[in-house]
Amino acid sequence: MHDVCTCDPDTAETGSPSRLERFVERPVPMWTVLVLLLLGCAALIGFGSLVRTAATSGTAGTIALEIATIPRTLKHVARGDAFTPARPTYEGPDKRPDAGFRANLAQPFVDPGYALITALDPASGRPIIRLIRLRDGRTIHDYRPDIDAINARSTFKSALVDLRRDSGVMQNWMMHPLLMPDGGIIIHDSSPLARIDACGRTEWIVDGIFHHSVERGPDGSIWAAYRYPISPIHDAGPLFGDDAVAELSPTGKPLRLIRIADILDRNGLSSLWRQRPYVDDPFHLNDVQPVSTSGRFWQAGDLFLSLRNMSLILLYRPSTGRVIWHRIGPWAMQHDVSVVDDHRIAMFDNHWRFAAPEGAIDGTNRIPFYDFATDAVSYPFARATQEQTLMTHAQGRATPMANGDMFVEETERGRLMRVAPDGTVRWRYIAADAHGHGIALRWSRYLDPLTDGPAIQAAVNARCS
Repeated sequence: MHDVCTCDPDTAETGSPSRLERFVERPVPMWTVLVLLLLGCAALIGFGSLVRTAATSGTAGTIALEIATIPRTLKHVARGDAFTPARPTYEGPDKRPDAGFRANLAQPFVDPGYALITALDPASGRPIIRLIRLRDGRTIHDYRPDIDAINARSTFKSALVDLRRDSGVMQNWMMHPLLMPDGGIIIHDSSPLARIDACGRTEWIVDGIFHHSVERGPDGSIWAAYRYPISPIHDAGPLFGDDAVAELSPTGKPLRLIRIADILDRNGLSSLWRQRPYVDDPFHLNDVQPVSTSGRFWQAGDLFLSLRNMSLILLYRPSTGRVIWHRIGPWAMQHDVSVVDDHRIAMFDNHWRFAAPEGAIDGTNRIPFYDFATDAVSYPFARATQEQTLMTHAQGRATPMANGDMFVEETERGRLMRVAPDGTVRWRYIAADAHGHGIALRWSRYLDPLTDGPAIQAAVNARCS
């Protein structure tokens, strides 16, 4: 019997290297290596330029952005959420048998207000906006905007957000909805800003990446947090969070766009961000709070700005471009600045311990009050925050009430409540789906019937076919 040779015919008799081995081992001139390196560097520079100028680079820019976002898409696939409806991050027990609205029967309190809450519609499984009456927790109106139609009118391109992937009708959780005088609302979710009527019909959209808070100024204008789809900083990465303050008319006409970087640079505060190591999200603007009335320390039309990643609060005057006051801490990674009276502000302090991995909460969240008259910080709701063990990681709301109570949202744990300074919980609302699984909230808004009554009634009286 003859042995069968299964080796490469080129090496069967002589044992000499194969064609592949000869190709791999072939000497390469140094000039070839240098040319390839130069071509590779030029290609990388060209690719980066296309990503930064994708909005004006046509098809080539679109393709470059798609390639740049491949790592993020792979991350979604690895987590298993690439092809399933997104839900806001929830931190708490999976099942919530105590879900829904519950009043404190031991100490009866009739809340005359209402709340706008982003909820999950049990029938369709999609996010909706719910108008809730707080004296009994009853839903009196729902908003179901056509999110896909809104997104279809958008033209911006960005490595930060892909509306088709991140903000479709099942993924858009409509953050911080703003009730308008006619009963309609203004919505966004790191997406275009849109105004819809009480029946969910779109009235206008403003394209771009609007995020976090939306508020009305004393003259009726709209102030919102905005992020440039592509930063005008020429050497910033494609994921750089170049935040700005946007002012719009009630009809959706853009009036002003003021970059946070410019505010800091023009007021001698550039060192607060330029002397730090480069990060993609140096500012993280999360609240734009217009001042309604003038007083000793501010004027109507001024803005309180919260820059989370700097633990910085600014009092900014758009009419002059000046920063009137600023302070870093003792709050850490704060949210939701509110004017309490003519000399105090309050905020939701997430109270991160910076030395801990990923900024763990140091005990519980806090609600600090800063007094401009005394330059002092106090914690009048310390008992409430500790007894209720408030521990939302990177969100949170704390809105002062006229009677001294506080409207508090523990966002990521899906808990909303009205608390008194002595720690008494007037009522509480737990967010969950139809099966009792907890879901996070998305910056609920308290509505006062004294100021919002006509708008609430317009929403209730809307006749939608």
